[in-house]
Amino acid sequence: MCTTLVVGRNRSATGHVVLAHSEELGRNSAHKVAVIPARDVPPGERFPLHSSGSLDQPARTARHLATRIFDKRHYPGDHTSGINEHGVAVANNMAMMRDVPEARMYEVIPGGIIWTEFMQLVLERATSAREGAALVGELCGRHGLSCDSGTMIAITDPDEAFWVELARDGQWAAKRVGDDEVSVRANCYRIGARREGDAGTAAAAPGLAAYAGAKGWSAGSPPTFADTFGDPANQCDRYNLDRHTVLEARLRGREKVGVPDLMALLREVFEGTPLYRTRPDGSPFRTEVRTVARMNTEACTILEPRRGMPPEVAHRMWCCMSTSLSGTFVPFHLGVASIESHYATAEGRYDPGSAYWLFTELAKLVDFRYRACADVVRSRWASFEAETLVALKAVEDRLAGAGPAEAVETVTAFDGRRAAEAIRVLQELLVEVKTKAFFEDF
Repeated sequence: MCTTLVVGRNRSATGHVVLAHSEELGRNSAHKVAVIPARDVPPGERFPLHSSGSLDQPARTARHLATRIFDKRHYPGDHTSGINEHGVAVANNMAMMRDVPEARMYEVIPGGIIWTEFMQLVLERATSAREGAALVGELCGRHGLSCDSGTMIAITDPDEAFWVELARDGQWAAKRVGDDEVSVRANCYRIGARREGDAGTAAAAPGLAAYAGAKGWSAGSPPTFADTFGDPANQCDRYNLDRHTVLEARLRGREKVGVPDLMALLREVFEGTPLYRTRPDGSPFRTEVRTVARMNTEACTILEPRRGMPPEVAHRMWCCMSTSLSGTFVPFHLGVASIESHYATAEGRYDPGSAYWLFTELAKLVDFRYRACADVVRSRWASFEAETLVALKAVEDRLAGAGPAEAVETVTAFDGRRAAEAIRVLQELLVEVKTKAFFEDF
């Protein structure tokens, strides 16, 4: 149950589309950061599908940087967000389709495609957001969605962004995010009816209205995807709508939205609004209100596709492991030759060599002694991120005219140092927080 924001290029502080995402799967779905090289595909190779069957492969797959679940069999699937060499970025939110009972929501549809496969296919194949959106619609129409009753995929590049909302039986709709818009998704469909002037900005599966009519659903003319295909209870659930309400209110009147703003929005617990709740111990987690920042977050990412720089430097991911409220964002450029070892490591059991598990440990300790620990931790990470932003600008400015070899060497070294420094600070914080949690009086 995730939260995603897409910033149109005119609202973005960088002048390029930016995608921000908080991933919540549960079940200790440990995450890592991976860089997957481009490769030439051997003739005859197929893309295997979890739900049986396979797809043709292109002659070449694109280099991409992704957050991945530790084991493809765990969820199943592994890609949960990412960005490729063409600046195409993706993230996914689950939704619920009308008339699919809970017992059948996650069933395997033979030959269908699951959400993580859609993400991987876009990262490997798409050269633009528009191409990625068309690919998802075409594949959904031909093979159908499996292992979910509904899902929504955000697909962006430096200039454009699209939402593609999928339902069962090959039904889908796509809508371009406006250049002056910041689009928010919780876990319910939001694509409305196509209007005059929507040519090139909206599309849908052929026969959408006929499908809805055969089901006896009121579809209107033209059909409204969200109202027609969304589960009515889920579409009006405050679990989803509260996030829309608060995030859109926070964004109202904000002319430009930058990376620091998105970090803050991904840390949102609704403080200062009527929806703010805390437990008696002060923690905003596990109350009756569903916030953006969660204890069960695996990874938060901010994906920045950019133009006007060497490709090794242009496209980058900011990644925060575990809940964003007690964690920190670290940059990873697409050109890195390797990922710092803690961020590249994830297993199904606790591992002190894994950034995911160390940040999860910190989050649970902070939650245990929230009043005593939260401000200390958040203040230290605010300083760390401010230092990173200053140092990052200086490094990228120096690389403006760099060749590929220098760019790769520089971003690999810089990203590795910042990730290692994040782990060093984290280990210091663990000592301090454990001292407060275990020895100081309540």
